[in-house]
Amino acid sequence: MLYNKERLLALMDKFDLAGVVAATPENIYYLSGHASWSQNGYRYGGSQVYVVYPRDPKQSPALLIPSGDVAYAGLDEVWLKDAYTYGRARKHNVPDPNKLCKEEKRTLELAEGEPKGPTPEKALAQLIKDKGMGRGRIGLDHFGIPLTIYEKIAANLPEAKLQPASSFFRYVRMIKMPGEIQRLGESAALNEQAINAMLRAAKPGVKESELAGIYKSEVARAGGQVYWMHMNISRGGNSPVIKDHVLQKGDIFRVDMGCSLNGYHADVCKSGCVGAEPTDEHRKRYNAVQAGVLKSVESLKPGVRPQELFETMVAGVRANGIPDYANFFVGHTIGLEAREFPFLFGPAEEIDDPFLPNTSNVPMEAGMTVNLEASSQVMGWGSVQVEYTLAVTATGHEHLIEPAQKLFTLPLQ
Repeated sequence: MLYNKERLLALMDKFDLAGVVAATPENIYYLSGHASWSQNGYRYGGSQVYVVYPRDPKQSPALLIPSGDVAYAGLDEVWLKDAYTYGRARKHNVPDPNKLCKEEKRTLELAEGEPKGPTPEKALAQLIKDKGMGRGRIGLDHFGIPLTIYEKIAANLPEAKLQPASSFFRYVRMIKMPGEIQRLGESAALNEQAINAMLRAAKPGVKESELAGIYKSEVARAGGQVYWMHMNISRGGNSPVIKDHVLQKGDIFRVDMGCSLNGYHADVCKSGCVGAEPTDEHRKRYNAVQAGVLKSVESLKPGVRPQELFETMVAGVRANGIPDYANFFVGHTIGLEAREFPFLFGPAEEIDDPFLPNTSNVPMEAGMTVNLEASSQVMGWGSVQVEYTLAVTATGHEHLIEPAQKLFTLPLQ
């Protein structure tokens, strides 16, 4: 189990919720361990998956899935065993029940249960009523529910008060459990490994697309998933891979790549020079950015606010060689989403949401996980970047992977 049960229940109490319903893949995975194939495969086709989590401790949380998901819900990694299907029941051919493995037995158990309803909205309404929430205030993870289905859910629950509540889940997830921090570290380590494999091939004459292929292969081999690849070869800004572009000696090289492993995201960058020693200008810019980010890292502890971290970084870069340096953030939170509340760490912004604080400038708390980063991007010259993945602890912070950030000469040896 990964989710922060104590925080979840406390926030349900705070916002007077009889229960909540998760509907996005991130929140379903968070509360149940279930990763649905149908929800991803039919992303815009109406396949719905839910976790109903009642506030009443006498009622157990439950997973609601389409019948095609039963084999995925039957895995050991899915810790929420109270599960139901909706739609047409599917009959399985079982010549000899004694030959079933444990996953098949669990799949058969789920498949043979009576569906909660013919459609997701009717099944969800019935499950909510069964859990004693039919007359209460319910927080719905509306980011994962199409408007037409949301309206049908409401029509099937005339005595309930439904509240759009995707931000509620993000606020719960802001504080990570130890198991989540471990997974974030494992994902970051994979990302570092995949990028380093790519950098060992980063030499003059190699195409950007070849390097991207190495990175993708390394991530896929470990069971991960690639989410973005910024590859800036003597270009400023966040640029995509240019498949036919060939690396040249002396190119300024920066990559910033994101993947996930076991549901949790990683964000790692590297900077260097291809086939030659970095120039004085290259070193000056990198050293200044690194000095600023490290000042921000040193400041990371409970109570410090995002705007303070941002201002510390900017002042540090300016004091160490780039007096006119400007930026808009010094990193972000990270978890089941690549960016989680309070999202970007920069100047304070007002927030208008019933389940969130009224500002993005919230104090850091133990259990928050962040990426502190900054870059210097010059159009027509190139860019450098420094980034560290950290968890806030009771007394300060800890690095989730070894902080191997320096200006490299490529290919990596």
